[in-house]
Amino acid sequence: MENDFLLPTQYLSGGERLLHGKAVSTAVAPGRAEDWVRLDTDVFHGTLGRVAGWNTSSRLQIGGQWFDGREISDWGTAPYWREADVPTAAAPSWGRPPTASELALCLCHADARVRAAALDTGSATAPLPLLLLRCADGDVRVRERARRAFAEALAQTDDGSAGSLAALALRIGRRRHGHWARDAVLARTGGIQEPAVQELLASEGGQGAEARLAGIRAGAEAGLLDVDALYRIALTADRDNSERLEAVLAAFATGQDTTEQDTAARKRFIEFLDACENSEVRVSALRHALSAQLPSPGDLTELAVGHRDRHVRRLATRALLDLPCADTSLDQLLAAPDGTVRGSAIGRLRAAARPADLAPYLTDPSPWVRSLAARELRAAGGDPHARYRTLCADPETVTPAAVSGLAEHREPRDAPLLGALTRHKDGAVRARALGGLRRLGVLAADALAPYADDPDPRVGAVVLRGLRDDPVTLRALLAHPHARVRARALVHLTHRHSIGWHEALPLLTDPAKEVSRAARGALWTARSEVTVAQLVALTAQGEQPERRALAMQLLARSFEPEALLTALRLLDDPLPAVRAAARADVHRVLWDRKAACGPHADEIRALAERHQERITVWLAETRRRNHALRNR
Repeated sequence: MENDFLLPTQYLSGGERLLHGKAVSTAVAPGRAEDWVRLDTDVFHGTLGRVAGWNTSSRLQIGGQWFDGREISDWGTAPYWREADVPTAAAPSWGRPPTASELALCLCHADARVRAAALDTGSATAPLPLLLLRCADGDVRVRERARRAFAEALAQTDDGSAGSLAALALRIGRRRHGHWARDAVLARTGGIQEPAVQELLASEGGQGAEARLAGIRAGAEAGLLDVDALYRIALTADRDNSERLEAVLAAFATGQDTTEQDTAARKRFIEFLDACENSEVRVSALRHALSAQLPSPGDLTELAVGHRDRHVRRLATRALLDLPCADTSLDQLLAAPDGTVRGSAIGRLRAAARPADLAPYLTDPSPWVRSLAARELRAAGGDPHARYRTLCADPETVTPAAVSGLAEHREPRDAPLLGALTRHKDGAVRARALGGLRRLGVLAADALAPYADDPDPRVGAVVLRGLRDDPVTLRALLAHPHARVRARALVHLTHRHSIGWHEALPLLTDPAKEVSRAARGALWTARSEVTVAQLVALTAQGEQPERRALAMQLLARSFEPEALLTALRLLDDPLPAVRAAARADVHRVLWDRKAACGPHADEIRALAERHQERITVWLAETRRRNHALRNR
């Protein structure tokens, strides 16, 4: 008896099994729809190189060994179209007669001439699923031959065999030429049946995405998937956003014939937008819903005002403002937390004959909303600048937003008013006034430094932004009494200028954590200025803990023998940060030949032998940790 059995292996695909002469049954596993499509694709790609004239090679790792891909499966040995002196004698290079595996390879071949010859030679014995696939072939010669052969075979097959083709017919039904095959199979089986839909929906992996999409379409078309099931797919499909959107579109088309059903559909869609965790899916679903005119103006208003996704809020706002009844929702939009939504509504106030309602939004927290309100008020004949001066004239009622609005006009004559507000009791007002003076260019850099003493951190932030290009003043601020000023000055010096190792080292032991953290970053940036000997000296027991920890961490980046010797000496240091850095560095004693031959080789070897067992354990733990990080 012929042995067509080939044990399952992750290294041989279905097409490669056929290439090794195995039976078609071993190449398609259970014979599901996606198995046949995968076999067709696999053989097509395998034979495409020869048809296109490509010279391809690949490497494959099996166990710990690498092999040339042709040692496993050489597609150069697959049948191909062999030319002849007489055109009528040209034919595929298969056996006489061709074997079943050769016919299957040729039915899926990249060369349309080979596919057509396979249909002429063995269509009567060809597997029905492969004939069905060829019914949707892109080549008209192959397609017509396959349809004639498939129609004859389908008429003679039993109901069970015909039913097993339903899933594959639905799978290829959306192809350009797939409608004929889909209609032929469904006419034979009596329509779309639930087993076929379930088989498509159960397809796994990225290659099964098209099958799952076909299952969603077919299930919705046949009424086998109701609205709840479709929305459940839209919420739980985690492989491809197209599946989620397909399920949402199918839900839109399901059961909206009456007013009651339309209301239920709108409610269900809003629930889906609230439950969906994927922003791209939410926005695309809302676009499709707007095309289907599903959300009502009330729904759009609620989405614009209260949805958690800003993209949904803004899309709903644009859609709502395009409706004839949009003016009735302006008050709700004007009260929205999202500045973009408020600004969109402000742009409609003048058209809605409500210019008087623009003035309150001159002091909106959002700069964009303030600028829109000022523009619309100016277009309506008002003077926003005069209003801002009035709002800022009374120190008891002035607000930070009003000061920002006044500064945004960039009028030099406002400088005295802004200067007076730099002494206001509210720190936010002082900060905005100081920023306005900087914007007007009437406050020199040397006049900014005294404001750094302000107790409000917002004022200090404005000062430091103004001084970030003045390294001399920034260095003077390193001794400032406020920790936040020292920290920000150090950060600006590190990233915009330069600060030396010895200049930043005293700040490492600053009592304020934010300053110490900034100093650590500055020292890492300036680490090229310090020698290994200096770092070794900083690890001495008498040094401060912060300096010892940083020095050991920097030594772990050095490949000098002195650094390795220091790490071996500090393996049991009482300071955890020093001990951890030392243990991370001693692994290189196993491979660093420079350290083994250097002037400290004897002491390094002695310490390494004393800690050999511990070093081996730490190395194994490090490897396990790195492996877990790579595969998480």
